[in-house]
Amino acid sequence: MKISKKKISFLITHYNRPLDLLKCLKAIKSLNISDSEIVVCDDASQDKHLETIKDYEIDQLIVAKTNQGLAANINKGIEACQGEYIIYCQEDFVLNVQISNLLQEFLELLDSRKVDMIRFTSNSPFNKLIPLTAAVSLIPKFSFRNFLLNYYQYSDHPFITKKSFYLRYGTYLENTSGRYGETEYAIRILKSDAKIAITKKNLASLIEGSVSVLAHESDRDNKIFTINKSYLKVGRALRLYLECFLYNKAKRGLITYKNLRQK
Repeated sequence: MKISKKKISFLITHYNRPLDLLKCLKAIKSLNISDSEIVVCDDASQDKHLETIKDYEIDQLIVAKTNQGLAANINKGIEACQGEYIIYCQEDFVLNVQISNLLQEFLELLDSRKVDMIRFTSNSPFNKLIPLTAAVSLIPKFSFRNFLLNYYQYSDHPFITKKSFYLRYGTYLENTSGRYGETEYAIRILKSDAKIAITKKNLASLIEGSVSVLAHESDRDNKIFTINKSYLKVGRALRLYLECFLYNKAKRGLITYKNLRQK
């Protein structure tokens, strides 16, 4: 599919998962979107993995000298992207071929500022959405029906946005662990006027068998979380509403969360 006078940057962040990255790249190639580039930003993977991915079909491969975390990795990739639009995808996701058929619709929504970002998937469904088109719905800034998920408008799951989004709303807070950085940015976006939308059907899926890097960030034994999951969801939501209330846009950072990259 050719988008005239447009350019799409596919930005993929990678760390030590070359086989997943290959599957991610194959899915992007299957979209057949011309006038596009693929930017892979690697966060200092092991040498054996770097040797493998150097043979992949990538337009720009950016390799960090030292591991700096997901936030810094995304920031470097955003800066390198030459496209007006960015489709972001971590290496453990594959994009659905239907994105190609809907791409023009996505670009028109972004150009009109009806939305500022369109997500392709979510771990949990939003109970309240505002239909924009047959394929895309807007996530309301606040809804009691989304009480447990209002804070989750932004996610580092695959999405499309314009590169100018980061000039308007800022880039990611560096020197942070993955969960901390994602949560801080999600609250930052929730507190802004950014309009986040989501596709009505999932257009991205996790690669089966892939293990998230975030799963190894903490040494905490998961067995301590034996209380009712519904209570955990309510407690987490209340905690994040507190973080929203206390959030300082100038200072950034979270009050009740620990940044695991800072000793």
